[in-house]
Amino acid sequence: MANEKKIEKKAEKKERFSIIRYLKETAGEVKKLTWLSKSDLLSHVAAVFVFVIGMAIIIYGLDFVFSSVMRLIESL
Repeated sequence: MANEKKIEKKAEKKERFSIIRYLKETAGEVKKLTWLSKSDLLSHVAAVFVFVIGMAIIIYGLDFVFSSVMRLIESL
């Protein structure tokens, strides 16, 4: 009976949030990450940049077409 209470208290104590433990575990996980090489990173950045510019052009084009159609409808 007494041992069970001690075990429960230990389990509760381990489950409490500790900022120090959290930071240590986070640092350990960051060390396990694999980082992109500089050339891979630049190629990914370039791909995202091209995609964003392409989408901006498409949205601009659609906006221009729809606004032109709306002006045409309003002039009737």
